[in-house]
Amino acid sequence: MKSKGFTLIELLVVIAVIALLMAILMPALQRARSQAQTVACSAQLRQFGLAWNLYAEDNDGYNIEYAPSSQWGSGGFWFYQLGPYFGDREFAQGRGDTQTGVLKILRCPATRAWSNRYNDSIRYGAHDMAWQWSSQVGTGGRQELHEGSYTLNGWMQNLSDERKASYAANRVANYYFKYDDAPGEGPLICDGGWVDAWPDSQHAAETDRFTDLRGAGIPGAPYRMSPNQLTRVLLERHGRGINILFKGAHVRRIPLEKVCQHKWHRTFVTVAELDLP
Repeated sequence: MKSKGFTLIELLVVIAVIALLMAILMPALQRARSQAQTVACSAQLRQFGLAWNLYAEDNDGYNIEYAPSSQWGSGGFWFYQLGPYFGDREFAQGRGDTQTGVLKILRCPATRAWSNRYNDSIRYGAHDMAWQWSSQVGTGGRQELHEGSYTLNGWMQNLSDERKASYAANRVANYYFKYDDAPGEGPLICDGGWVDAWPDSQHAAETDRFTDLRGAGIPGAPYRMSPNQLTRVLLERHGRGINILFKGAHVRRIPLEKVCQHKWHRTFVTVAELDLP
């Protein structure tokens, strides 16, 4: 007696049912994955906030001084200075590699490693890609690779006397030199496309000219980073929003249109809602 197998019609029905289930489940799985990445990113930023609090306590309440370019390979970047508070011995010595040390948390889980897909001379990030910087330690020393997807609010820092003297008085007045000088909703660090940004009120009025929400600057330009510093943080990384670490180590996902509701510097004129593409 011949065993009865599936008919072609039955196989097609099974395949159709499987395809339908996949179509229903995949968006739900993608949303769950995206939500998990947002939560993980928030937890990483919160760790930076706790480290920042400890830094301020150890430095008479002053914020990090973002060092000149001559020190970028030996302790200048803000994450170098926070590294010791994560127990990273390499960073405690003013050096280290963000791809292998504890500061791997400098990269949001929603981003991948930097790649030269935009043919940039400077290795800016994008909504789904980390930025990258390499520096040489010492004369003829080894190259170290720094990679991340978080951006420092450049106004949230102390300045050396030399830098204060070299800047215009109105620009110096915008900085929050001390941690307690900043408002409770003052942004410290957030998702972004470069290691730092200095958002200004004028930038908020020009977002329609320069904004590429999936990149970090002018759409289609070989040199993508625009002169508008705000575009460095206007990225569709967590849906249409970014995570921002505020003073006090609290983190929230902020819709891109609401990013300028917060005072990025002392004289920043807030905007209720940005007009974005």
